[in-house]
Amino acid sequence: MDIYGIEALLGLPEFRVIDQVIHPQRLDVHLQRRANSIVCPRCQACCWHVQESRPRCLRDLPILERPVLLWLHLRRFVCQDCHYRPWEKSETFGAHVKWTERLYHHVRQEYLHGCPCRQLARRYDLSERTVFRWTFERSRGGRPRQLGRAIGIDEYSRRKGHRYNTLIVDLERGQPIATFTGRRADEVIAWFKSRPQAERERVEVVVLDMSKTYFAAIKEVFGEQVHVIDRFHVIQQAVSALDEVLRSVHKQLDAEEAKALKKLRKRWLKAANQLDVSELIGRYEWRRRFPQLREIIDWVQDLRRWFDRKYDKPAREALLKLIERASQSAQEPLQRMAGTLSRWFEPIVRYIGRRYSNGMAEGFNNKIKLIQRMAYGLRNEHNRQKRILAWCGKT
Repeated sequence: MDIYGIEALLGLPEFRVIDQVIHPQRLDVHLQRRANSIVCPRCQACCWHVQESRPRCLRDLPILERPVLLWLHLRRFVCQDCHYRPWEKSETFGAHVKWTERLYHHVRQEYLHGCPCRQLARRYDLSERTVFRWTFERSRGGRPRQLGRAIGIDEYSRRKGHRYNTLIVDLERGQPIATFTGRRADEVIAWFKSRPQAERERVEVVVLDMSKTYFAAIKEVFGEQVHVIDRFHVIQQAVSALDEVLRSVHKQLDAEEAKALKKLRKRWLKAANQLDVSELIGRYEWRRRFPQLREIIDWVQDLRRWFDRKYDKPAREALLKLIERASQSAQEPLQRMAGTLSRWFEPIVRYIGRRYSNGMAEGFNNKIKLIQRMAYGLRNEHNRQKRILAWCGKT
């Protein structure tokens, strides 16, 4: 391959290729900066005279299945005005790195997607220790993170219905803090108490679902004023109650009507401007025929609008009215929702002032499921934790 072809493959506009050496097991590419002068950092004069040159070696992605070594010939200039001798610096590469960023990201992504460490090391002419270090240690996959001001806590399954782990997420930084085995209250309390006291005092908000276990653990460690129940889990409970009423209505219909009602399932809670005329008419007819369906749909829509409120005192009064409406209803799903909102009243109301959601932890749970499927299960718990933190964390 000619020099111009190699320059196009490398995509380094700051450098030009001055030579290439093809070895049996690798390709050496010699580079030099295109600029033939630098600005003296002392007197700001232009330096043209080159005193010496030293090569610097970096690893890059393979070309034609050959590992590539980039030899950067950095020059030392002499200033004619102040006689200072500065070295030229590269804006593309850091001062001390020994590989290109694209090689690092490529190897890391392949390892996280399940490619064996030994195979990657052989393919890119690296050591297995280097591949492991790039993936986990440099990306903080093997080092503990500190607790932030707002954290989320959720569970994920190692084996659904049998074994569960706990995930702690920093909601402001958008990355997982830690994952550990178990979800019992004593296990969660033990993990939080293993952290330094200064970290625990920093926590002001803990977002969680309606889990009594996690609620008891957070209450023991941080007190009662940090709990926040996000809107996702509350609306999820309300939609489940709506689905229960829909199932009871289905039993009263024949096959054709039940099929038509099922098609409208995703349109019950949409705004009127999001539906066409036929869908509006169909929804109106179903609400007219079944008063119990109209009642629960109106209640769920009012509950969704409640989360858009901005002030604490009016929000408390409005939520109490919703609870009263649900408790006075003759439908059992609404009565259960009234009990749920009453039990979790204070954590739900705190959402109005804090506005934190646990959706980030739910998203990480989906990533964890993907990791475990790609790895066909991870039996080593230590490797599981490091892989999760490296995959979901930011480098």
